[in-house]
Amino acid sequence: MIDPRALATAELRSGETLLWSGQSDPRVLFTGRDAFLVPFSVLWCGFIAFWLTQAISSGAPWFFAVIGSLFALMGLHLLIGRFVVKRRRKLTEAYAVTNRRAFITNGQRTSETSVGRDDRETHWSKGRTHCSVEWRGTSGSSSLGFGRTANAQQVYANTGLDGFFGPRIVAFWDVPDGEALMSALERAA
Repeated sequence: MIDPRALATAELRSGETLLWSGQSDPRVLFTGRDAFLVPFSVLWCGFIAFWLTQAISSGAPWFFAVIGSLFALMGLHLLIGRFVVKRRRKLTEAYAVTNRRAFITNGQRTSETSVGRDDRETHWSKGRTHCSVEWRGTSGSSSLGFGRTANAQQVYANTGLDGFFGPRIVAFWDVPDGEALMSALERAA
């Protein structure tokens, strides 16, 4: 485990005051976004297993097996690897709120946003045990239908696939100390 306060304090700028620091709950791996991704990845892996079996048993040219193997690796990442990535991030990243900004850091890389932004969305889990705060941008939007838009960073956010389709959005996911986080965000805004 990391010390979120120590990581956050090391990133403070001149004149900044740390109002809150914490991290995501590493036990929370599934989200609503997985309702599509889990069945899709199972179907993907099933299709690729069928493809590889047919390609190898029928004596197809070698590149069919190579291409199938690449798709199998992608499928395994969709099915299992993204959860490994997600858990690692939750164990190594700290969230922080200062009087000027909200940021995520792992000690080597920091993503930040102004706490004064008005595009913040807050979501609570059932029973209000965990809180997620997401700052949504409007650049690079694509249609989701019914008048809703999102970009790839938002669609794959908090799935373990975020970061593959552009920079990750600034968001605090599955924070167990949600009341303190929201209090700090309100004080900073």
